[in-house]
Amino acid sequence: MNAQPAEAIPKDMRKFRRELELNLSAICGEIFHSHRDEIQVRNERIAVANLGRIIDATLTLANRKGFTAMSLRELTERAGLSLGGLYAYIKSKDDLVVMIQAQVQRQLERAMAGQLADIDGPAQRLATAIRTHIYLSEALLPWFQFLYMEARHLAPRERRQAIVMEQASETLFAEIIQAGQKAGEFRDCDAHVAAGLLKAVLQDWYLKRRKHEQRGLGVAEYAAEIEQFAIRYLLHTSDLKETP
Repeated sequence: MNAQPAEAIPKDMRKFRRELELNLSAICGEIFHSHRDEIQVRNERIAVANLGRIIDATLTLANRKGFTAMSLRELTERAGLSLGGLYAYIKSKDDLVVMIQAQVQRQLERAMAGQLADIDGPAQRLATAIRTHIYLSEALLPWFQFLYMEARHLAPRERRQAIVMEQASETLFAEIIQAGQKAGEFRDCDAHVAAGLLKAVLQDWYLKRRKHEQRGLGVAEYAAEIEQFAIRYLLHTSDLKETP
């Protein structure tokens, strides 16, 4: 799942992954418990291992050729399961989308709540939320790419849920900006427009990651640049002139 040499990953990124248990086994364990009424396999160890194969194969094939073009037969071959074995976990391809969507939403909500828990100042809360979003999208890169690229092809229910997820994260940023305006730290502007602009540059990391890497920006450097960009944009004009 987006494996990199350990020395290429910033220390705070490695800590972030450990704290949130962002590994495929832990994530699939949570998926198993969230969908155990639909999953026919009762042995947790076997079920979690097979879910890992299924999710990994889904993300690999979907990001390579598109989810709609991916057949269940291709999926079973990639995952090393029989078609009957696959149906013990899902009834249709749409079930995979539901699993992936729900898990990304859980991870994002949990990450934001945990990282922001002890942060009070609006500028620091905004910087922390930005870094959390970028780090999570890096740790779950294929998951975020899948949800963005496949959103327009999803069934109506899943498409509506994708929109709800995007609006939820924009709302979080807008609320932080509004709190900063109320505290007198941030200038007067449309907080929701600012949050939408911010969300676009956050998405740019996982959609055009190679472009940024070619510029010499790793995940920590990109997060730092966006933090500074957003806070400078939101500072009062007088504060901005005094900022080095």
